[in-house]
Amino acid sequence: MPTNVLWQPTDKQSEFLSADEDEVLYGGAAGGGKSDAILIDALGLQQGAVLKPHYRGILFRRSFPELRELIDRSRTLYQGAIPGAVYHESVKEWRFPSGAKIEFGYLEHDKDRFRYQGRQFQYIGWDELTQWASSDPYDYLLSRLRTTDMDLKCYCRSTTNPGGIGHEWVKARWEIPDTGKATRIELDVEGRKIVRRFIPASLADNPHLTGTGYRERLLLLNDRERKALLEGRWDSVEIEGTIYGKEMADLATLDRFCTVPIEPTIPVNTFWDLGRNDTTAIWFHQRVGLENRFIDYYEKNGEGLAHYIRVLQERGYIYGEHYLPHDVEVTELTTDKSRKQTLEEGGVRPLVVVPRVSDLQDGIEVTRQALASGSCWFDRERCKEGLKALRSYRREWDDRTQTWRMKPLHDWASNGADAFRQFAQGYQVPIRRVSQRRSRASNWKTA
Repeated sequence: MPTNVLWQPTDKQSEFLSADEDEVLYGGAAGGGKSDAILIDALGLQQGAVLKPHYRGILFRRSFPELRELIDRSRTLYQGAIPGAVYHESVKEWRFPSGAKIEFGYLEHDKDRFRYQGRQFQYIGWDELTQWASSDPYDYLLSRLRTTDMDLKCYCRSTTNPGGIGHEWVKARWEIPDTGKATRIELDVEGRKIVRRFIPASLADNPHLTGTGYRERLLLLNDRERKALLEGRWDSVEIEGTIYGKEMADLATLDRFCTVPIEPTIPVNTFWDLGRNDTTAIWFHQRVGLENRFIDYYEKNGEGLAHYIRVLQERGYIYGEHYLPHDVEVTELTTDKSRKQTLEEGGVRPLVVVPRVSDLQDGIEVTRQALASGSCWFDRERCKEGLKALRSYRREWDDRTQTWRMKPLHDWASNGADAFRQFAQGYQVPIRRVSQRRSRASNWKTA
């Protein structure tokens, strides 16, 4: 290997290059030197990977124009680092004197992952991972990560900034906190330990950009983008293609995701999205003064109504009203009762049926207004899954036109988002009425 210094890693890049975990995500804030780090890491210098004839690595970007930037940078780094390395444009592949190869690929659509069926790699790298809407391409390519050489360890490496359409699944996979701090997760898979690690890097970790004016340009960004790109926070970004992305990012900026106290004497209202063979989601809410406080959230797949009746009982709240979508009045063939009757017989009452809107876009707009009203607060921990759904609820993507359709995508995020929409469409501010015959909690009525 050459002894001259072609490229000098920063301390944070060195931490990434020396990481031995199975899946490592590097990045966070802008300016951390992500692309250089993953290009060098793909060479596998710590285990002499490019000196082994059967070594195969691949680096992905979402689109070809983005991939071109990575290839252009590799020309500088690879030719100088490995004498005799040759890039073949026709197949977008570096070939090294040993016979080792590193490819460049792009996966613009989820279905493109099947182009790699039957392939085998010892290194898979993803540059700007949050540009992929779902984890499907990532998960599928993990099945291509294997080796028969016991001296050659397989690695999956990724880089990214907060934001992008895949923000939520990436954040969840590495369990990244809102602050963007480092994480390390150990999973036991049939007796084998799989480790995922997130290594945050920031502009301050990259001395090569000191004095270039880059920090000053980041300081000119709006508050939300500045927190994401300069501070590396994961809670204040507007996610591409999402329906409530702006409103959720604004709420994060206002610190509306926090620890919300439960007031024991104030009734709790619930807002539902009903699933049959799908997920049922429930938001729990208290009206305190001028504030709409969302204190809890629950969702479950494949359970009957009896399960959710027990959940409400076990929570132990004093309940106000329960808001459900219009299909609660549909009669179940197995019981010859409507779901409304079943719930009421189980003690879920009074029950309010929220009228169906003629145009879903009207319901979405009302929900936007509710989120932007300044009255909503959410408990960060108890509502974690519901908040994830609101952030991730997005429109369908049209592969043909490369644009977002107006129609929302029906996926896991739809349940929590649709349940919250019942609040926006159906809830009215309560008024307190004096009654000697009823408890304080029961004196709440809709205006």
